[in-house]
Amino acid sequence: MRQSEKRVTVKEVADYCLVSRVTVRRWIRDNELSAIRLPSGHYRISVKDFRDFLKRYNMPIRDELCESKSNKKGGE
Repeated sequence: MRQSEKRVTVKEVADYCLVSRVTVRRWIRDNELSAIRLPSGHYRISVKDFRDFLKRYNMPIRDELCESKSNKKGGE
């Protein structure tokens, strides 16, 4: 995975899917959603893996998730 790839937090995934953070952590634990674990113990999910998860489970993919790569090339 490229280092410049955008990643989202457990909270962002939970808010997007309208579920609790506990549910997202369970998805990660059960290998339904790929994530990396930081030294702090927090997780980060690549936008690509999150989109794949949404497609696999037939969940809607909103436009703001698709524009994350193309619109963030500037100073971020």
